[in-house]
Amino acid sequence: MDQLSAHDPRRIGPFEVLGRLGAGGMGLVYLARSASGRRVAIKTVRGELAEDELFRVRFAREIAAAKTVGGFYTAAVVDADADAPVPWLATAYVPAPSLEELIGHCGPLPVDAVRWLIAGIAEALQSIHAAGLVHRDLKPSNVLVVEDGPRVIDFGIAAGVSNSRLTMTNVAVGTPAYMSPEQAKDSRSVTGASDVYSLGSLLVFCATGHAPYRGANPVETVFQLLRDQADLSGLPVELADLVRACMRPAQEERPTPAQIQAELAPHLFSRDDAAGEAGDWLPTVALDLIERKRTRRTVSPPPVLPPVVPPQPPGPASVVTEKIA
Repeated sequence: MDQLSAHDPRRIGPFEVLGRLGAGGMGLVYLARSASGRRVAIKTVRGELAEDELFRVRFAREIAAAKTVGGFYTAAVVDADADAPVPWLATAYVPAPSLEELIGHCGPLPVDAVRWLIAGIAEALQSIHAAGLVHRDLKPSNVLVVEDGPRVIDFGIAAGVSNSRLTMTNVAVGTPAYMSPEQAKDSRSVTGASDVYSLGSLLVFCATGHAPYRGANPVETVFQLLRDQADLSGLPVELADLVRACMRPAQEERPTPAQIQAELAPHLFSRDDAAGEAGDWLPTVALDLIERKRTRRTVSPPPVLPPVVPPQPPGPASVVTEKIA
């Protein structure tokens, strides 16, 4: 977490801002806490979006839907204000590494660990789609990994942008390396099947350590997405069929999140010793990273003062020293 600068707000809505967590395509992200001490992650919206009235209307509608999203594998939306001078969205803060950090630190994951993560993300998509939302930006940095499974974040805010008129001009919605071909053509008309394509891309990333499309820049990556086959080098053969099913060009031919879960379940829960926790699936180096993130302090502790030493009666050495001084 970064310290606040003179330009950062000290309060957003009812929350006290503690520090800056990062920045994304839509704006800055802050760590904050409520009056009761509950920590939240607050994403603020960039100025050019805030000036667009159509965006505000759409954002308010999508946030209302996002507040209804339940499920175990999503980070709950706790508050938002689409009418504020700087619109914002607050979600429950999850002190955990992102999937991007995890793979960057650990490298490609074993097949069973990939299945465990993808099954959890598929369940999160079920909850998001049931609320009438499409995530539109499912990527490694939008999935956090904790001891009991993944948590999908940032559903709702990308949806609010995707149907504003800014989509037609200067705001890219989605991440080219993980978006679907139809989203690259027109992000306003995507369905839940687009998230399934992105889920297949996430699977490739977890199992190989690289994205399925890797251009030198976003424009080149989009060209690859629209013209070339995905780069599946290094993908274990056990996962190839599922990846190809999720990344079929025709949206109607892709499996649903529920079908993906049903396919993965026999691999995950046929073991008597599998309780569904990270320790059953993830390598030790990944578990260590999760634990470090969980226990790391997010607010600077008070300074540690030196211990108070009670005065001692002067000895001979002390007396000599005083005389020399």
